[in-house]
Order: sequence, then structure tokens, then C-alpha cells
Amino acid sequence: MDIPTVLCGLLAAVAALPALDAYLRLRRLGRPLAPARGGEKPNRLLVLVPSRGEGTRVADLAADVRREATTAGAATTADLRVLLDGPDPEAAARLESEGVLYLSKNPPGPAKGHALAFLAQRLGSELDAFDFVLVFDADMRLPRGFFADLAISPGTEVFQLPVRPAGVPGSGAPRVEALSLAQAARDDLARDAEGLPVRLRGKAMGFSPRAFRFGPAAATRTTAEDSEATLLLFASGIRVRALEAPVAFDEPVSSTRAMSGSRARWLGGHLKLLFTGFVDLLKIAVKSPKGAFVLACDLWLRPRLFVLVALAFLAIGADIALLFFSSKGAWRVLFLLVLSLEAKLALVFEGLSVVALRRHIGTPPETPAVTLSDLFSSLAMWARAAGRALVVPSRWHRARPPA
Repeated sequence: MDIPTVLCGLLAAVAALPALDAYLRLRRLGRPLAPARGGEKPNRLLVLVPSRGEGTRVADLAADVRREATTAGAATTADLRVLLDGPDPEAAARLESEGVLYLSKNPPGPAKGHALAFLAQRLGSELDAFDFVLVFDADMRLPRGFFADLAISPGTEVFQLPVRPAGVPGSGAPRVEALSLAQAARDDLARDAEGLPVRLRGKAMGFSPRAFRFGPAAATRTTAEDSEATLLLFASGIRVRALEAPVAFDEPVSSTRAMSGSRARWLGGHLKLLFTGFVDLLKIAVKSPKGAFVLACDLWLRPRLFVLVALAFLAIGADIALLFFSSKGAWRVLFLLVLSLEAKLALVFEGLSVVALRRHIGTPPETPAVTLSDLFSSLAMWARAAGRALVVPSRWHRARPPA
């Protein structure tokens, strides 16, 4: 075979991955969910809130935790620890005025995994006194009745709670992010029901003390801390479960620039994780090839909007190439036909997945309809994030984000 034919064959093989992933997701989202499993209320919780330059809003979350701890009833008690990762005078002043316990880590960083490792080291054997360790980002809020609604099935060591925007998201990238959160929450439940891996989303997570040490407190190699912890846990034989309730609220960032900054760290971290986490992925594949495939697609076939745009260009390019190379060899024509079909099917499956999701959740205020303008805004935000990650890639990938 000549080089163009081999290239067409490779592209067809690569395009098969997102097509299969989109089909499997469509099947999961299209099925009705089984009734929620019964669970037990934990007796004692430790709530950890790592915060880096968040200012006074970390105290807002602390107030939510303290409020819920006093209203959860006698069955559940919750201790709160805030970690100020670096100097934050505004946060420290308000936490002190409200009597909230906090620790300080100086120098800060370089990433959240190091902050959680610091907490695990400082708390030491104190962790073992708790049933579960909950980890919240500083920009989150808790609804009333949060701890009262928390019920965990026996045998669970790690769980991911559903997250949705606090209030109505603005137009543009926040709307796309809201839809992504809704899809992730439902897909997590569907994956859990099928015994497939559930990825830690970085917000509103719970761990047994043992799992906390094996996962978040050990995820210090990249800036994709939560994805890294997911691989570490599954490779160690610890399963992440998805809970249907309670829902935690994610406060939107103040600007698109801030969104692109956090996603630049995400992109850089996942690029390094592709190499540092490969052995862990192989361990998972030995136990469950399908599970490893689903998890790998969730980790690295993202941002999905970029993947869909690339597939659209591949489909158009393959159709144009067929017009010029229809008489240049049977294999080349076959590969181009397969490439075009796979790319189009992936796009169709993704669209049907959104339709299936909307059929289940409707169009609530916190997940409004997404327009083409919103998609373009999100695409521009991700493009900016990719540009920022490429400017100083070594610092992003080594968990040392630029100042």
C-alpha cells in the first residue's frame, strides 16, 4: 500500500474510537435508570475544602457545611477543615471571625493533589476516626438537607455526587458546561449500574480513609489530579460509585478567562497522564477491557466539542477525497468510505445522546437550551485554553501552573 492509503486506514481506525464511545454512551443514556439503591447514613464525616486564592467565598461554603452539620440529625456528624493553599488574607480573616478551623500551606501548590497530600499527612491517624472524607472545591455551595439526604450503599469506598450549576448559567460556555454536568451525572449512574468505571469529577467526592490515601492524597504527578486519582483507585481494585443524591451546586466562574485557565491546567495534566497513567490503565484493562475503553475515552477524548469538530472536518474531507481518488485503488476508497461513515455516525450518536438526555431531564432553568452561539463560545474558550497550555507546556504538565 502507498502512504496515502495507509494514512486513510489509520484515520479510519482512529475515528472508530469516538464512534464506538458515542454509541455506547447513547445506549446508556437511552435506557431508563433503575430505582435508587438503599443506603446507610454515615455516622461521622470529615469535610475537606482546599482553597487557593478564593477569598471570602470559601467561607460561604464553610457556612453551608456548618449549617448542614447542625441540621442533619443525630445520625450524622460532620467535622470541617479548610486548607488555605497559600496566602489568602481575606479568607483567613473571615474564617477566623466565624470560628472555622483552617490549615495553611506555604508555599502553595503546585496542584490540588499536593494540597490533599498535605492534608492527609497533617491529619495522620485522625482520618481513621471518620467513616468518609468528603472533598469540595471552594466555589461550591450545598443545598439545605444535604447531609440528611446522603445515604451510601454498604461496601462503597468512593463515591461521586452529582453536581449542577448554582442558579441559571449565563449564555456561552457556561451553558455548555451546564449541559455537560447534566450528562455526566446521568451517565455516571448508568455506568455504575453496568459495572463500568465512574470518573471522579473533582467536585463533591467522598472517600473512605483508606481510599483517600490511595487516591486523592497520592495524585501528585499531574495537574489532572482527579483523573489521576481515578486511575490509581481502579488500578488498586477500589471502585468509584455514583450516587443519585444529594446534589451539590457549582458556582460559575466570573469570566471566560478564568474558565480557560483552569482548563489549560486540565489539558496539560491529561497530556502527561496519558504517559504516567498508562500502566494503571493496563491494569484496569486486564480486569475489564470494556471498562478500560470507556474510562480512557472519558479521560482523553475530550474536550468532546473539539473531537466533534475534528470528526466533522474528517467527514467532509473524506467525502471530498472520494471525488478525487475514486479510481486510485480499492483499499483507499474503502478506507475513505469507512472514515466518512464512522465520523458521521459519531456525530449522529452524539446528537441522539443529547436528545435522550433531554427526554429524561427536560429543560430545567439550571440546564437551559444550548444554541450554536453557545457552542462557538465554548469552542473559543477551549481554543484559548489549548493555546495557554501550549505556551509553557512543561510547567502545566509538571503540576506547576504559571502564575
